[in-house]
Amino acid sequence: HSPRAGGGTLRPMRVPEPFDLELTVRSHGWYDLPPWRWDAARRVLARPVTLPTGRIALAEVAPAAHGLAFRALARGRLSAAEARAARDALATCLSLDEDLAPFQARAGALERERAAGRRDLPDLRWALARGAGRLLRSPTVFEDAVKTLCTTNCSWSLTRAMVARLCTALGAEGPGGERAFPSAARMAAEPESFYRGTIRAGYRAPFLAALARDAASGALDLEALRGSALPTPELLRRLRAIRGFGPYAAEHLLRLLGRHDHLALDSWTRAKLARLRGRRRPPTDRTLRRWYAPYGAWAGLAMWLEVTADWHGECPSWP
Repeated sequence: HSPRAGGGTLRPMRVPEPFDLELTVRSHGWYDLPPWRWDAARRVLARPVTLPTGRIALAEVAPAAHGLAFRALARGRLSAAEARAARDALATCLSLDEDLAPFQARAGALERERAAGRRDLPDLRWALARGAGRLLRSPTVFEDAVKTLCTTNCSWSLTRAMVARLCTALGAEGPGGERAFPSAARMAAEPESFYRGTIRAGYRAPFLAALARDAASGALDLEALRGSALPTPELLRRLRAIRGFGPYAAEHLLRLLGRHDHLALDSWTRAKLARLRGRRRPPTDRTLRRWYAPYGAWAGLAMWLEVTADWHGECPSWP
């Protein structure tokens, strides 16, 4: 890090039991997108975080004896309040506030049915044993929304390239030269042509520009949606009203808000489920919804844990 970086004292972070940092980091592809950095060998997760004071801190977490070890570095000394803000941001990213007990109870009851011979249920014993189910999120819903738009109708390599260009072109510089994810205000200052030319976002350009303008002006209060008491159907309706957000994008963002009622189906999940279930062609969406209906409000999480189980085995596959 920069020799001017300070505030690097290790602090403990409490986590639910059981908790596996790598399971949450690799719960989906966000860890592979800037400004995240995941050091698999050292098991250290890091990213620059924009503090309420406007300063940029590099926040890091790693496994420790009783939870996680956390530290934040910045140019100049961090105040106690700034250090707490950085730590709270990482706790939000790791979904440490999400109560998975209802899911674990429901999945445990259904596991007993599966063991007794019910064939249409996924084998989630690994997830229950290891405490899987927390998804890596961004510090802000705005960042999650932008990244979700960048996943639509394209390859993962293109998603990564678009997000990297956003950070490089618009992100504030952190203590070690890393670039933070740009704020809504910074993105709103750029015209649609910037997203077409510099970011090379294609058809997403007007949607990215509109999302940034609406979030920056307050016309769209995305941050209020995290922890909202709105019923899921109303929350989904609001997400579908965002320009560029079809069923998949809205349900994917809903998942990152901790609502798992919907499956967020795309071509990859449909094909993967067909292979896992021994089908020659992808099942209909109606069939897929029927498979996971027993999980109720946790249907989408049960499906996601089934399709990603091979990411977390003895020989991990993508991501």
